Amino acid sequence: MNRILKFIAVLLAAVILLGVIGAALLPRVIDPNQYRDEITRLVYEQSGLKVSINGPIDWSIFPWVGLSLKDVSVAGANNSHLAQLGSAGVSVKLIPLISKRIEMQTLELTGLELTLVKNTKGKGNWQVSAPKPTEQPTPGGQEPSPTPESEPASPVRLDIASVNVSGLLISYEDHVSGQKYIIDQASLTTGAIRNQQPFDFQLTAHITIPDMVVNSLISGKMTFNLEAGHYDIQDLKVSATPDVEKGESLSIVGNVQYQQTPMLVKGNLGVAEFNLANLLNQIKVQLPPMADPKALNRLSFDSHFSTNGESLSADKLQLQLDSFTLDGNFRMNSIDRGDMQFSFTGNDLNLDNYLPPVTDNTEAPDEEQPNQSGSEQPSGKEHPLIPEAMLRGLNLDGSMKLASLTVAKFIFEQPSVSIKAARGKQEVTIGSRFYQGTIDMTSNLDVRRSGKPKMAASAELKNISLEALSTAIPDLASLKGDVNAGMKVHTQGQYASVLTKNLNGNIEFKIDKGVFTDANFDKMVCEGIAKVRKKELSATDWGSSTEFTDLSGSFVIKNGVANNDNLIAALAYMNLKGDGYVNLVDRQLDYRMGLNIRGEEAPDSDPACQINKEYVNVTWPVRCHGDLGDLKCGVDVRRLTETIAEIAENRLKQKIEDKVQGPVKDLLKGFFK
Repeated sequence: MNRILKFIAVLLAAVILLGVIGAALLPRVIDPNQYRDEITRLVYEQSGLKVSINGPIDWSIFPWVGLSLKDVSVAGANNSHLAQLGSAGVSVKLIPLISKRIEMQTLELTGLELTLVKNTKGKGNWQVSAPKPTEQPTPGGQEPSPTPESEPASPVRLDIASVNVSGLLISYEDHVSGQKYIIDQASLTTGAIRNQQPFDFQLTAHITIPDMVVNSLISGKMTFNLEAGHYDIQDLKVSATPDVEKGESLSIVGNVQYQQTPMLVKGNLGVAEFNLANLLNQIKVQLPPMADPKALNRLSFDSHFSTNGESLSADKLQLQLDSFTLDGNFRMNSIDRGDMQFSFTGNDLNLDNYLPPVTDNTEAPDEEQPNQSGSEQPSGKEHPLIPEAMLRGLNLDGSMKLASLTVAKFIFEQPSVSIKAARGKQEVTIGSRFYQGTIDMTSNLDVRRSGKPKMAASAELKNISLEALSTAIPDLASLKGDVNAGMKVHTQGQYASVLTKNLNGNIEFKIDKGVFTDANFDKMVCEGIAKVRKKELSATDWGSSTEFTDLSGSFVIKNGVANNDNLIAALAYMNLKGDGYVNLVDRQLDYRMGLNIRGEEAPDSDPACQINKEYVNVTWPVRCHGDLGDLKCGVDVRRLTETIAEIAENRLKQKIEDKVQGPVKDLLKGFFK
């Protein structure tokens, strides 16, 4: 036994000694630098690239097969400078290679510089072709014998202690567009890379693109199974930060799993909360002024998703924008067709916060000067309201419910919105509580014709409070009551003023339990009667409102001007009829109302306006006119002249009637006696 043990010990010592001698002597016997030309030739034959190894090639043999290169350059098309390598080093354990196990020490790469250039003809200096191989004839002209089928190769197992890449520089210059992009100060570090064992990785880079310089970072923990084709990345972070003082970072975070066969990608990805307004300002993206100075200060996003390359499903989507939160799900049955379905719920959303603040000096567009494309273009500072190109390609079916929605100062409570879009046509249906009542509205948008989007809307309003609605439309502050109305309108254009000018349609309405809060029609009538009687009013406390039990009518809208000729209202002691127009383009109103007294005198009237029956049922004219924000109401002098003539005619008829009635009455009395 002792002899056997001694023999084994001697044998092991001999093997170790031979290994040491081989590792020491073989690099001296075989100089890899002798193979520079062979390496260069092989690279050229396989890729067409010309490689020059200017520095020494060093290697080791046992137990690690190591190779290091220094000062390597690569020439691209037309002998242009394509790449430069400072140094590279890698060593692989010799024995495990026999069983296709790759056990590697630290892989190091330093000072790699890539210079990519696309010329004015659109061809890159990296686009080279390998030379055509020379065919070698087989002996005797015989066909080469087929090689026997080999057994399936066993999987390769990786075991790399670490990877360290530093000093990476990539520049790309496009002579066609005149743009240049640079990635420098790039580095990659990893932990030990082993099959089915997690390892950390981190990639950093300094990126320069036109008008922007950012610092980027990609990090996480990866686990892979090469045999099964599974890859898992946990704690993924992809961030970009402008290279300025206190740069705002945009970071994508989450976890991703990838399955190679059948193809499947799933996981959760999101955007960590950041200040979008601050980031856009740092990368020199000019935002238009917004009504809320804190708009776009908070933005974050989270999602759970899966895709097989043909469809996409997200069972969780959550968006946080300032104080607004939106939750829902999304599905795309066919990525190629782009058809989408979604369902979302959210809290309070105020879109007005993200619109320009209201000013008094907005210039009106000049509709008479069309632009070269034939579409209407305003001369003022208005912005197009409708993103035609985006809407034209939509193919979706979705719904959304919010706690409240504020648009153009209108507040929709608990709105339910459904959207359908296909082939350049969109339909939006809204059901909502609206200023103590309800509203059901359907709107249609047609963007098939470029520069001429068409819109149509129909709505039904029930029991809308005018007093509550006046908070959004101050011009209604002079009215109270509950509105029931129907509307059908249509328009076309790209700008607010253009849409107003092209507005056409009709509106029918009825107001119950109404009050004119800024006009006392009793006083107006008394003023008219007193003027006819040439007397002065003695009463001073008339009040400032007039109640009416019913008010109804309809407006016909043509090119932004709403005309009405059938306004009817029943006041406490009078009837009211009206006609006139509201010019929405110029914000002007000219409306005439006629008051018809029921009875022999106005209620609570001044002695100066006491009337006899010759004034009963006579129409007393009132006119309101001027800017919508500064209306003036009073007696319509022009129509008052017609009223006076009517009174004089009634008075003459009364005299004739009295003269005739006397004899007739006596005759009738005698007849019946």
